[in-house]
Amino acid sequence: MATLTNLTTTYAGKVAGGYIRAALLSNESLKGVTVLENVDYKAVVRRLTDSITFADATCDFTSTGTIALNEKILELKKFQIHREICKGDLNTSNLLYDWDAKETQDGVLPVSLTDALIANILGGAAAANETMIWQGLGTPNSYKGFCELIQDAGDDQNAGSGALTSATIVGAVEDLVDACPDAVKGSTEKPIIYMSLNAWEAYMIASAAAGNGWYTYGGPEMPKQYLGYQIFVCPGLYADHMLMTQKTNLYFGTNLLNQWNEVKVLDMSELDGSDNVRFKCNFFAGAQIGFTNEIATWGTNF
Repeated sequence: MATLTNLTTTYAGKVAGGYIRAALLSNESLKGVTVLENVDYKAVVRRLTDSITFADATCDFTSTGTIALNEKILELKKFQIHREICKGDLNTSNLLYDWDAKETQDGVLPVSLTDALIANILGGAAAANETMIWQGLGTPNSYKGFCELIQDAGDDQNAGSGALTSATIVGAVEDLVDACPDAVKGSTEKPIIYMSLNAWEAYMIASAAAGNGWYTYGGPEMPKQYLGYQIFVCPGLYADHMLMTQKTNLYFGTNLLNQWNEVKVLDMSELDGSDNVRFKCNFFAGAQIGFTNEIATWGTNF
């Protein structure tokens, strides 16, 4: 059965341009986490804790301190996006006026529509993953995102929760930084403050009100920072949520990244005689965290 195609038109004349697609989130969060490629179903995230201590020198070798080795498993799930469109459904719509007549007469799905559908599938996959990497619950059709993984562990450094507005954001960020373990803040790899979109907007408004207009309106190239810590804006993170941790503590795993940019198109007319065209996209995804107790959080979904 073909994917339900709703054809809506209000004008029977010539269409002015191409297809305008609904806005989709970009998968920005992958730039702020550690991406593991070429994972075959499962990958081991090894964790090492070594409590370094001094000891007075002696003539003998005396072992001191404790080395702890353990691991977490990053398990991938396979996902798919399948779409099927019937060329016959399009013949009743005057949207055809914008398509190449030869393609239509030959019973071929117009290139302009094919390209638009491919772009929409790829954009939709990225948008869904942007949300899932944070909000995924591990239920059917999803994998566990970072928020659920933190909540399952229950040992994060919670700084509080509540609405993040221009009046509350600065105090909330201060509390978040205070809650972050000193060992994390003082490490060679500096932690990152991850903010939801509305939290970042509130922070910029507060900055402008404090007289930092140059920072607020400096454009996308302006470094996002607080007390020297990088701020990373995550469109898929729950509203009114923040966390602070190192990039190497958050892992996203997949098999091949190019699978996220590949859509196979199959015209079924020569296979089963139908007028259907199928679009297929398959990929793997999963998330894991190294040390949840080294994460400072703000929000109710941790």
